[in-house]
Amino acid sequence: MLPSELVNSLAKLHAELETAKNVDPQIREQVRELDKQVSELIKSDELQAEETIHSQLLALEAKFASEHPTLERITREVIDRLAMMGI
Repeated sequence: MLPSELVNSLAKLHAELETAKNVDPQIREQVRELDKQVSELIKSDELQAEETIHSQLLALEAKFASEHPTLERITREVIDRLAMMGI
């Protein structure tokens, strides 16, 4: 898994999140913070397992499950890509 593929998945999540209706502002901020954390990991070249990021993504996926299925799917894609990278 290349970091660029992860970045692309995060970009898709952001794009979908920006067009989704009725998404809690706190969730939007949580996604921005996760993006920042993942970007820092990629830049630092220390792609080690990060339970915090994984847990936060799983929580987001659960929040999106009922009301935002597209966001849920893209979040799952990000989780899967991180897993393939060993994170």
